[in-house]
Amino acid sequence: MHLTFVALYIGAFLHALAPVNGCSRVNYDSGLADKNRIVVGRSMDWLQWTNSSLWAFPAGIERSGAAGNYSLTWKSKYGSVITTMYDLATVDGINSKGLVGNTLYLASGDYGERDFTRRGLSIGLWQQYFLDNYATVAEAVADLYTSSGAEKFQVVTKEVIPNVPSIGHIGLTDPLGDSAIMEYLDGKLVVHHSRRFNVLTNEPSYDQQLAIDEYWRPIENSSLPGTDRPADRFARLSHYIRVAPTSDNEVLAVSTTAGMLRAISVPLEPVSIDTPNISPTLWRTYADTRALKYYFEGALEPMLFWVDLTKLDLNETGQSMVLTLNGTWTDRLGDMSTRFLPAAPFVPITVES
Repeated sequence: MHLTFVALYIGAFLHALAPVNGCSRVNYDSGLADKNRIVVGRSMDWLQWTNSSLWAFPAGIERSGAAGNYSLTWKSKYGSVITTMYDLATVDGINSKGLVGNTLYLASGDYGERDFTRRGLSIGLWQQYFLDNYATVAEAVADLYTSSGAEKFQVVTKEVIPNVPSIGHIGLTDPLGDSAIMEYLDGKLVVHHSRRFNVLTNEPSYDQQLAIDEYWRPIENSSLPGTDRPADRFARLSHYIRVAPTSDNEVLAVSTTAGMLRAISVPLEPVSIDTPNISPTLWRTYADTRALKYYFEGALEPMLFWVDLTKLDLNETGQSMVLTLNGTWTDRLGDMSTRFLPAAPFVPITVES
């Protein structure tokens, strides 16, 4: 089904398209009755099927930044369950402390020319670096710069799909609801850090997304933009999270989050060269930061399953494991925590320098 979808909707246009897609992310706080459970939902909208897999990584993995000479190196402190894109990049996931990462496309992103005064980090491991090393958003943000104010590392990238640059921005969320948006503009890291930054779409840069919300907020009860464009989705999702009801249990909290993401997802439709920044939604995830459950919902097939991190050995005694998504969808329903198979960690996008 995945190949058919690509052939019918994407193939004729891929090389002509501008390099943009649509994704959305929201942080939902269930309220006092449920002790403020934080559930993070995201949609993946992309030009073609992402050939994604879910991976379970234990703590203790020795990693290299896969950026050629002078790459960043580290040993993972925390285990994680993540979703890949083409098994070349971590684009979504949650670690054993409940820190959630979501990578969304950002066409205006610019990592700058390679600067060998800073360690290099492949975009394929950018999000994984945070899940491996930090328990909270505050910890991650505090460790981005040296004591002199210099950036500790530089993200480097290369194309995976011809004529489609591999660029994006990252949202981090922790169980307290703290949030950070990190993006590279004109070669410089820009960080937006506040609990109130609970909505993110792929475009435009985050300062402009906040300006869009300021415009629509006074009239949101009478008028909201209705297209699939990223700016419009940001306005609607910002409204939905403000009016979302509270929940008193885990199931309702996840369902409320899912309802908002489904409402702004892009249906399966032909990709038009006139609107290249609108791509069909392929899948959605929901991460319960307290229960440490990670839900995956397919949009191309009626697939809905979850992984309970507490059932996995994510300590240093554990092993790297994979759950593929290429089989029959009926094999991916319900609790998949015991269905992972041992596998060496995927090889990320490698940038030689």
